[in-house]
Amino acid sequence: MAVIGIIAEFNPLHTGHGRLIDEARASKKPVAAVLSGNFVQRGECAALEKETRTKCALMCGVDIVAELPVLWSMSTAQNFALGGVWQLHRLGADEIIFGSECGDIEKLKTAADILGSDEYAALLAEKVNGALTFAVAREEAAGALGADVSVLKSPNDNLATEYIIAAKKLGLPVKFRCVKREGAPHDSKCVSGDFVSASYIREEMAKGNIAFAERFMPSVLHGVINNGCIADNRRLETAILAVLRGKTARDFENLPDIAEGLENRLEFAVRAATDTEELQAQLKSKRYTLARVRRLILSAFLGFDNTFFMKTPPYVRLLGASGAGLAALPRNAPEIVTRPAQIKALGKDAQKVFDAECKATDIFTLALNVPLEAGLEYKRKFLKAEDL
Repeated sequence: MAVIGIIAEFNPLHTGHGRLIDEARASKKPVAAVLSGNFVQRGECAALEKETRTKCALMCGVDIVAELPVLWSMSTAQNFALGGVWQLHRLGADEIIFGSECGDIEKLKTAADILGSDEYAALLAEKVNGALTFAVAREEAAGALGADVSVLKSPNDNLATEYIIAAKKLGLPVKFRCVKREGAPHDSKCVSGDFVSASYIREEMAKGNIAFAERFMPSVLHGVINNGCIADNRRLETAILAVLRGKTARDFENLPDIAEGLENRLEFAVRAATDTEELQAQLKSKRYTLARVRRLILSAFLGFDNTFFMKTPPYVRLLGASGAGLAALPRNAPEIVTRPAQIKALGKDAQKVFDAECKATDIFTLALNVPLEAGLEYKRKFLKAEDL
């Protein structure tokens, strides 16, 4: 049976996400979500560890929760989208639904077609080589070819175009549906009825204000979050600087998405900076956004390289499911796994990706309000919706 898919972080799962899940459930298909692991695309720890976010998804009606490995979840929009779309395809999704600022799927498809064209690539290269920042060059190149540049300025719309591009690149016959985003703008501190930005919720959770978070989460999730499962990236600052100060520019050359000699600037900056905020400030530039810099720093800290960059994940690891979700899974699909032993059986690449996941989780647990022991990826239990 075909499923409808969502690519998400649920960081945390708030009322806007609940509305998206409800729209997916209205299709009468089982709902599959590919969920970022313990490090997210912003280049930081997830606010809540993935087991809690998986539990939240299942309690809100998601039937299948699979993990987007850290090498994709903490990556560029293009790599994030490639991994997520591929995994949903392997789970049997024939449709992907997402939130959108514009709410116009045809506008998003037009922008995706332009961004994926050779004409755009050539024009972008020409403009980037000038004095323009990458963001401005991207908008000018796409706009010159007929794209609505407002799509590129809106984070959800921008990511949506990457989903469409990824599906086309992979040759997948998947349909796309968008749900117009309501409420507070992305990353704002505005409260709009029952909606507020996830970043505002994370900020309040970091202060221990769980009541604020629950105010903007589906009521079924009240009581799920506790202080122990909340993570704070700042707890890793000293460790990050200590590890990076022991590296050289050559160690940074093969980081994912590094270019233009930034490895030399990184080597200099880690020796001059006394905290990660200062390090980020020294590396941020017109071409390197803050999120991109944060991802590079964490990738260097965690020892990640570009081996799997812009490639599809070698497995689909299930974190939890309902009975209906399990029944809808494709048969004879060995790449769909629930246990580490199944990953090892898939070969060296699969094991390398899982090893990276294990390392990331071992570090992440030190950022929790209540730190945990290492080795949790081998102890993690598959969650059944009916048991929650």
